[in-house]
Amino acid sequence: MQKYLEVGKIVSTHGIAGEMKVYPWADSASALTKLKSVFWDKDGSSSVKVTSARTHKNMLLLKLEGVDSIESARRYIERTVYADRDEIIMENGSYFVVDLIGLEAVDSRDGSHIGVLSDVTNTGVQDIYHIKLDSGEIRMVPAVPFFVKNVDLQKGVVEIEPIEGLLEDAN
Repeated sequence: MQKYLEVGKIVSTHGIAGEMKVYPWADSASALTKLKSVFWDKDGSSSVKVTSARTHKNMLLLKLEGVDSIESARRYIERTVYADRDEIIMENGSYFVVDLIGLEAVDSRDGSHIGVLSDVTNTGVQDIYHIKLDSGEIRMVPAVPFFVKNVDLQKGVVEIEPIEGLLEDAN
């Protein structure tokens, strides 16, 4: 499992004291307000201490140690921010997208192979799982309990209960 995850991108400054506005790549910016440190790379080799983090209009406002002016904050605009997955508190039944990609999709009724979960998009209402069939075609499955019966990261599977027409061609 990937230890350091992309959690957002710095898009602008906020105020004059060095706060930065981060566009969060999470369901909620509030999930990132408890971070103690952020990282500038995916291997975690360059960290900086978070002195404060709060939400404002669905954005994360981040204040980092040593960034004390609007001028110093501007240097970080367009940078990707990474976090240690162990610092992110997730609700039960929530998953990191990076952990879902590559799971085998199986029929929840009999365990038969359907395909591979190749992507996840969010419509604003719910996530959509992209299931790549062996033929190479992609089918979209709403990530709701009606269709997604179980996600087992240990076994590497997502169990889907397909209804008629969900996985077939629309001819």
